[in-house]
Amino acid sequence: MIRIVTLGPKNTYSDVATQIYCSLQEHQYNIVYARSITNVLDMMDNNQAELAVLPIENLSEGYISVVLDHFIKSKLYIKKEILLPIKFSLISNKKNPVDIKKLFVQFVAKGQCSKFIDSMDAKIELVLTESNIESLNLFLKNRGNSAAIVPTYAINDDEFNLKINNINDFKNNQTRFLVLTKENNIDIISPDIDYKTTIIVIDDNDYPGFLGNILSSFSKRKINLTSITSRPTKGDFGKYYFLIDLDGHMMEENIKAAINEINSKHNMKNLGSYIKAKLHK
Repeated sequence: MIRIVTLGPKNTYSDVATQIYCSLQEHQYNIVYARSITNVLDMMDNNQAELAVLPIENLSEGYISVVLDHFIKSKLYIKKEILLPIKFSLISNKKNPVDIKKLFVQFVAKGQCSKFIDSMDAKIELVLTESNIESLNLFLKNRGNSAAIVPTYAINDDEFNLKINNINDFKNNQTRFLVLTKENNIDIISPDIDYKTTIIVIDDNDYPGFLGNILSSFSKRKINLTSITSRPTKGDFGKYYFLIDLDGHMMEENIKAAINEINSKHNMKNLGSYIKAKLHK
């Protein structure tokens, strides 16, 4: 049975994305739940799982840096992306929010609900967790005068004395998840399917026009870039690597030519081509 690791415990958004992926496959999967994103990545590096499902980007908060940085030092590739709507609620046994003294919230969810959190009492103790379901479980063990920010789908309307829905900063909040593998499989291209390709270019030979030359390789071939993100190499100030998402498959002639041109001049890593996701309702 194929092992697939994701951020646990059960019922996290990562688990939801994993269940969606597994339901669309012909194989049987053994889902393993790790305590943190770092643990998921370590399990992949140590060959303790064949696949992983992790969040990579949120509509309001942007990319998750720990995942981006790991792409540089690992041999992971992107097999699939999954796009989920994200909705958060505040729950408490206190009927009045002013009586809440402690708030459990996952570190990424904190950024996605920052306006609501800022509207609460400034003296509230914030307890950051690794997952949204960990926030829920800690709250259930420490109800008293505490509260938690949790996925709306994970709770019932009449389960707590206080429930405030739609507390995320942006009502159309979404998170993109990636299915990661250690094998860069190249599937047969279908002309009826929209693909994306992701590459990383490392700035290890800095010169004026470095980024411009990379972009030119795509623009002169009319290749649409959907995202460009920079991250420090953590070696020297001013040294960065660039993660680039683009429309199309790596085996299309114009994309293949652009990638070959960039690869001949720069340190480049191809993370794979995969089907462009549509939002799951």
